[in-house]
Amino acid sequence: MLKDHEKALEDLDKAHVFDPNNTFTLTTRGQAKRMLEDYEGALEDHDKAHAFDPNNAFTLTTRGDVKGALKEYVGALEDLDKAHVLDPNNAFTFRIRGNVKKMLKDYEGALEDLDKAHVLDPNNAFTFRIPGDVKKMLKDYEGTLEDLDKAHVLDPNNAFTLTTCGQAKRMLEDYEGALEDLDKAHAFDPNNAFTLTTHGDVKGALKDYVGALDDLDKAHVLDPNKAFTLKIRGNVNMMLKDVEGALENLDEAHVLDPNSAFTLRTCGDVKGALKDYEGAFEDLDKAHVFDPNNAFSLTICGDVKKMLKDYEGALEDLDKAHVLDPNSAFTLKNRGDIKKLLKDYEGALVDLDKAHGLHPNNAFTLTTCGDVKKVLEDYEGALEDLDEAHVLDPNSAFTLRIRGDVKGSLKDYEGALENLDKAHVLVANNVFTLIIHAHVNWNSNNYDVTLKTLDEANVFPAKWSYYITNSKVVEMDLR
Repeated sequence: MLKDHEKALEDLDKAHVFDPNNTFTLTTRGQAKRMLEDYEGALEDHDKAHAFDPNNAFTLTTRGDVKGALKEYVGALEDLDKAHVLDPNNAFTFRIRGNVKKMLKDYEGALEDLDKAHVLDPNNAFTFRIPGDVKKMLKDYEGTLEDLDKAHVLDPNNAFTLTTCGQAKRMLEDYEGALEDLDKAHAFDPNNAFTLTTHGDVKGALKDYVGALDDLDKAHVLDPNKAFTLKIRGNVNMMLKDVEGALENLDEAHVLDPNSAFTLRTCGDVKGALKDYEGAFEDLDKAHVFDPNNAFSLTICGDVKKMLKDYEGALEDLDKAHVLDPNSAFTLKNRGDIKKLLKDYEGALVDLDKAHGLHPNNAFTLTTCGDVKKVLEDYEGALEDLDEAHVLDPNSAFTLRIRGDVKGSLKDYEGALENLDKAHVLVANNVFTLIIHAHVNWNSNNYDVTLKTLDEANVFPAKWSYYITNSKVVEMDLR
């Protein structure tokens, strides 16, 4: 296709020499330059054509298209409105104007224009493709796929259609289907940064963080100033526990797109992990201004307040988040954890069970469920949840610690110590792991190991005597 545009441009240059004032030649040459991504050259030709024939609807439409490519959306819309007055039943004008309205976030206006274009030209893949993209913006992912499937039938080799399909499937948590579409899109257009970024996003959702980062690095090389790529890369860095790298990417994304609630939300999450709670709240407050009804922002706020041990404040945020998105497993999981910390164990289990139903493969949800059941002395139920969590995430110190505690309560001291030793290797300085370790050793009559472990925990053992049945023996032993 690229060679066709180059040949067309060569022919149009010759035609222009013979007739330099021909509007059609200038407009068509401008279109060829637009397809070759020479947008400035395209605009220059269109301006000349428009000067010769200011009432030419076709020139106005194609100039509006070029201005759209240059992100001059207001100027583009002005041209397209004039073109529409001159030729009110032109499907091409409706299509381009619908696309420009989409970029201006006038989604209802965009769909209205694109519906009219579809009536006039029902077999145009672009007419299906852009409404599908608009519906994705409106979070109507089923409607997106319906339109894009039709576009795909008409134009099966279009990378944009396949990429947008992949995005919609990703939002519907059909990650395998999304990856299949994105692989096809990548095969058709291997140097498309948007496809690579979306590919990386889906791999991240599948927890293939190394593969995700590989795609995102390639996308960043192709388009180094793309905020979307930097946002997703920052998120993946966070998952890989490269917190500094995450913040670096997100800061760059924020410079490029300072009004992105997603970037600010993720920045807040990262700063929370870095214990910069003031910075976290500052970013989350800004995100809330741009997107006041976002359940994810409120959930992250709740998570930061949890770190500050403001459990009541955290619950307030999570209750609001739940109202906005009652089927968010992320919110329910976090709210269940907060209710556990507030000793509302029954309420915690209700939330955690719902979260598990919505997202059954989340190790943290299962571990927290197991922790709550442990407190309620349902040790068998707790162990069942913790075994499942351990399969999903065998290197979670949190899961191993709680599992060791539960096995100790079930008098499986050998199994308890095995889990606690692994947890200690993964996170060496966790006092709670050491205290449970000491408790299990005490119950299995390993008093020397108990004292050694408590010394390592750097606490006065007497503070933890409630873990041990016979306090008098403890006191005697401490002497």
